[in-house]
Amino acid sequence: MKYNIKHLIILIMLYSCGKDFLNRNPLDQQSSGTFWKTKADADQALTAIYSFLIQGYNYTNSTNTGQGWGAGTPYWETLTDNAYSGAFSNVATGAIEATTGTIQSDAYNTSYKAIEACNIFLANIANVSMDDTERNTDIAEVRFIRGYYYFLLTQLYGDVVLSFQPLGKEPASYQFGRAPKAVVLDSVMSDFRYAAANLPNTAYKGHVVRGTALGYITKVFLAVHNFQEAAATAKTIMTEGRFSLYTGGYRKLFLKPGQDNNPEILFSGRYQVPGAYSPADYLYTYSSSLQPLSYLVNDYECTDGQPITTSPLYDPTKPYTNRDPRLLATILVPGVLYKGGIVFDPAAIGASSGFLNKKGVDSTRATVIGTQSDQDWVYLRYADVLLMYAEAQNEIAGPDASVSDAVNAIRTRPGVGMPVLPAGLSRDDMRTAIRHERRIELAMEGQRYFDMKRWATDRIIIPAIKDPSGASRTFPLRDTLWPVPQSEMDIAAAYSNSIFRQTPGWQ
Repeated sequence: MKYNIKHLIILIMLYSCGKDFLNRNPLDQQSSGTFWKTKADADQALTAIYSFLIQGYNYTNSTNTGQGWGAGTPYWETLTDNAYSGAFSNVATGAIEATTGTIQSDAYNTSYKAIEACNIFLANIANVSMDDTERNTDIAEVRFIRGYYYFLLTQLYGDVVLSFQPLGKEPASYQFGRAPKAVVLDSVMSDFRYAAANLPNTAYKGHVVRGTALGYITKVFLAVHNFQEAAATAKTIMTEGRFSLYTGGYRKLFLKPGQDNNPEILFSGRYQVPGAYSPADYLYTYSSSLQPLSYLVNDYECTDGQPITTSPLYDPTKPYTNRDPRLLATILVPGVLYKGGIVFDPAAIGASSGFLNKKGVDSTRATVIGTQSDQDWVYLRYADVLLMYAEAQNEIAGPDASVSDAVNAIRTRPGVGMPVLPAGLSRDDMRTAIRHERRIELAMEGQRYFDMKRWATDRIIIPAIKDPSGASRTFPLRDTLWPVPQSEMDIAAAYSNSIFRQTPGWQ
């Protein structure tokens, strides 16, 4: 299959090398002897691969570069009961087809571009003159990233095309079918395990490390409900002690300089200004772009650990006081100052949900479009690892002390200070508590959509949502997996590929 990457130049975003490399031949043409010779070549190619983490659906970009909106890490939230975006309302409401585009096709295209870049790297790295230890580390990093994108594809599309070699232009390369999801996940685990065995067991400083790979192995095990292995893998991260909860303030986790050498971050999309900068700050200026919903806001407990419906601390005339501190660190609520001192009035700027996103946004730099901000999108952090351990261990053994300890470490850390969970919870009650904690702790980080898929609650929760636009969401059974872009089906037809088929339910 073509995957929308054949005959395309793989654009390389090299933050430290200027624009010269953009004028080189495409990476899939570099085996001719003009590239893949020196360690500098390998470093440039590796940087290009990492750049996919801030492209396409992984990030947001709306500047004068003409690239338009990508989906962005927080934008996965708009497919859940956490947030709303007019840009993705068709996907959120189930009104999608193979021709819809936006996040539904961008996720497919970006993933395969990244995978192709990884396969090109792996096919050529043996030709580079470099230290064998460094080469092996580079291979492990690239295999992790390839596994990361294949894992994402299986979550969204189920069975997908699986290839470990660079794709040429010969007719045979257009004749792939979709491999079963289980087979693709086996390849994902192979890549992740190789990475875990060959990456340095150190703190994360921008390049993936052993803990990063172990974290995603845990995610795969959870996705397939292998709770025993999920708990064991998460426990390995915990006992090896390379990561910890950040104690410098919850909000600072998502802003520079608090992200620098942060012990909680295991994986992120990193920006380096001015060559590549985060658009997070000016999300404040797009009121319809990303709006948290009241369903999420109302789920933040009062500081006594009780829901707002039962807590005596809740005051409906002051609905945002006496609440879990993560609320005001995550969501911009009415009456709070932003944009350097303006009182946030949702009606004045057309924020019909009543809220805007605050996580990862420095309001002092949110006054103009194009502010060159450098905060990273965080994809995996230690709090997620603790919650994955708690979820898996609770399913195995019920709410033992290690489960409560993992959740309470998050709730009670400095800057949050919420009370510990009640004693004596049943397995079902603890499951509910863990799912609640994941929603609050990881809100606006792009995790809930995949959590809901794993828990099979998406078809229960989503149809109950009413958007600020007035539209009620639906969730047809077929939406459990997305269609591949129609352009892929057209290419298959053009090359008489009869084995590449559309996702079931979308034919």
